[in-house]
Amino acid sequence: MPIKKSSAGSHTPREVARLVDVARDAGVSVSTAGRVLRKSHLPVAPAVAQKVRDVAKRLGYVPNLLARNLRGSRPRTIGLVVGDMLDPYYGTVAEAVTERAESEHGLLAVVCNIQRDPSLELKYCQQLWEHRVAGLILAGGGFDQHLCARKLAVLTHGMQASGLIVCTLGPRLIRAPMFCVDNEAAGRMAAAQLLAAGHRRIGVVNGNARSETGRLRLAGSLAGLREAGIAPHLCEVDYRTEAVAAALHAMLAAEPQITGILATSDFMSTVTLEWLQAHGIAVPQAMSVVGIRGTDTAVAGRRLTSVDVQIATCSRAALDYIAARSEGQAVAPPALFAATLRTGETLAPLR
Repeated sequence: MPIKKSSAGSHTPREVARLVDVARDAGVSVSTAGRVLRKSHLPVAPAVAQKVRDVAKRLGYVPNLLARNLRGSRPRTIGLVVGDMLDPYYGTVAEAVTERAESEHGLLAVVCNIQRDPSLELKYCQQLWEHRVAGLILAGGGFDQHLCARKLAVLTHGMQASGLIVCTLGPRLIRAPMFCVDNEAAGRMAAAQLLAAGHRRIGVVNGNARSETGRLRLAGSLAGLREAGIAPHLCEVDYRTEAVAAALHAMLAAEPQITGILATSDFMSTVTLEWLQAHGIAVPQAMSVVGIRGTDTAVAGRRLTSVDVQIATCSRAALDYIAARSEGQAVAPPALFAATLRTGETLAPLR
C-alpha cells in the first residue's frame, strides 16, 4: 500500500496492516496466520507458513504486542527503572538487563531514567504497569527514598496483586525480592582495606543517608572503623558534583592529617578521585582512596581499589527471576550476594 502524499507535500502514514489483512491475502484463517507469525509450536504446513510470511512482509505487518498482552498472552516486555543514566553504575545495570533479556529470554527491556527523582520513579512505575509489562526491576538510588516510600509501597503492592513481578537491586521500603550484596558487609570490607594498610586518619564520603543502600554501607563502614578505635570524619552529601567537592574541601581543611578516604558509591568515589587530582593531591602517595562500587572503569587514569558489589551479576539474576516467574516456575527467594575485593591503584600502606 503506497504512502499517500498530502497537498502540502508532507507524507501521511500508510494504514497499518492487521493480522486479518495478512490472513485474507494469504487465503488462510486468522488463527493460522497468527500461529505462523507468533512462531507457535502448533503445526502449519511449510508452504502455507511461507506464504503467510511472504504476505506479512509485503504488507509490512508488525505484530501488536500490546494488544496481544491485553488478550491474555504472556507479556514479552519488562521494565527497568534506573537512578541516573549519566552514572556509569546505572549504565552497567542497563547493559546487563537488556542484554540478558534479549539473548537468554527473548524479552524486551524498557529502561526508564528517573534522574534521582522519586516522583518520576512513581510515574514510570505506573506507566510501565499500564503498558502491562511482565516484570519490573527497581534500580533507582542516590535520592531520598523515604520521600515517596508510602506511595511506592502502595503502588508496587497493587502491581504485584495484579500478577506483575516486582524486584529490586537494593534495599527499598517495599515488600519485594531483593537482588544485591550485603551492603553492611561491603562497608566493613572497605573499612578493613584502609585499616590493613595502616591508615588511622580516615574520612568517609557518603551520599544521602535516606537511601537504604547508602545507610547500610555507611553503618558497616563506621562499625568497622569504630571497632578499631577510629573516629572517622564523616561527610554526608547530595549526589551533586559541586556538593561532594565542597565537602571534600571542608573536610581536608578541617583535618589535613587525613590519609585515607572511604567513598561509599561509584559516584562518590569518582568525584573524590577527580577532585583530588584537580587539587594536586597524589593518589595513593599522599591520599589513599577505597570505594564501594559496581563498575571497574578507571577514574582520573587509575583503577580504584574497591569493594565490588557485583551489580551486573545481581541485575542478570533479577532478570532471570522475572523470566522464570513469568513462565510459571517456582523460584526460591534470592539470598544476598557476596561482595568481593577488587585490587586497584588507589591504596598504599601508610608511610
